[in-house]
Amino acid sequence: MARGQRAVILAGAKHPAAAELYMNWQLSTGVQANSFNGWSVRTDVTPAGGFKPIWQYPDAHLGGFPQFMADRAEVERWKQTFALYFGEVQGAPTPGRLGLHPGR
Repeated sequence: MARGQRAVILAGAKHPAAAELYMNWQLSTGVQANSFNGWSVRTDVTPAGGFKPIWQYPDAHLGGFPQFMADRAEVERWKQTFALYFGEVQGAPTPGRLGLHPGR
């Protein structure tokens, strides 16, 4: 299942100009042409390695990821399955984010 990464600049960003510079760099032709997985989010950048554009692959299921994430019960089942096989997530919550333990 292919999925696009979402990115935004929040209205209340502390440094909106820096955020805009970062987004412009991330979406630049050079960065997108050298994407680690071969596909770009831009339609004017040819995929590397002889790949076709991702939306031309019928099994990519581009709309499937948001649909999957909307089914929170299914997400929790997968989360528990991964925990069963690989163990619980370990480590302190990431600073500045709510993470697994909001309020700690």
